[in-house]
Amino acid sequence: MLNLRFTGDPAVHEPAIREVWGGALCLSRARHTVAELRALQERAQKEIKGMYSASADERAGHVGLGVWVATPELQHQVDEKYGRGLVVLEGFLTPAGS
Repeated sequence: MLNLRFTGDPAVHEPAIREVWGGALCLSRARHTVAELRALQERAQKEIKGMYSASADERAGHVGLGVWVATPELQHQVDEKYGRGLVVLEGFLTPAGS
């Protein structure tokens, strides 16, 4: 099975794909291009303090940021700045009482 994602309408690309691929095909829609996610990753790396890793997750359609402690308050701030769910914080440590 060949899985391909496109921004816009994926069905528009099917005729060209079928010229070279006759097998099982799954076309799906992506909200953001890989380039957009990587640009956001670079921006977030510069702007968010206390992070130790960053990655653009094409399949999930978001940027994952490794931070020492991912509190709900920090995630809310990130959602306000970049858009809800577009940058997901992944905490290395868990706050006491959680």
